[in-house]
Amino acid sequence: MNEKKPLIGITGIIGSGKTTVANLLGEFGGSVFNADQAAKKVAQKPEVLSQIREKFDDSLLTAKGELNRSRMAELVFQNSNQLIKLNRIIHPHVREQMWEFVNLKQKDPACAMILIDSPLIYETDLHKHLDLIIVVATDQETCINRVKKRNNLTREQILTRMAAQIPLPEKTKRADFQINNDGNLSDLIPRLKKIYQNILNKYME
Repeated sequence: MNEKKPLIGITGIIGSGKTTVANLLGEFGGSVFNADQAAKKVAQKPEVLSQIREKFDDSLLTAKGELNRSRMAELVFQNSNQLIKLNRIIHPHVREQMWEFVNLKQKDPACAMILIDSPLIYETDLHKHLDLIIVVATDQETCINRVKKRNNLTREQILTRMAAQIPLPEKTKRADFQINNDGNLSDLIPRLKKIYQNILNKYME
């Protein structure tokens, strides 16, 4: 039996439901690291806010000195160079937390596999460090409607954010598994269980 727990990336375009997929796999026996949640916490750190103030300007911070997320999003998703600049500040901290999580879970007997929930697996070099990647494929209009309800964004804002990511067809071509998430949970769960078992079979030989 392979003692090293498989490191599985889960990605997809905004609104695809990748976090739902990751959390379901977590319920089956995996441990989930959510990169988006980690990034939000990282952005609250004083040293990170100081870097943002230095590389951008004070207008991106609130009167309390916190990050103005809506203003930052408006800036970086309209300008790829600004997005790259922000990512260079945030991502090293997120990556550090991710590896701490991975190292901890490698020693956890209750963890069957480690799941990295991230929208930027292919946009960064993260895919080079993973054993397998699952892409959550969802119709674009379904994604747009989900994000409208969840984040109160306009269609134009959502499309701008989608444009900042690698297109779904390119992601699915490079993935080890593709899971469609256009339907409901009753359809999704059995297909996810099959993928989960396939991964276990591969890494428990």
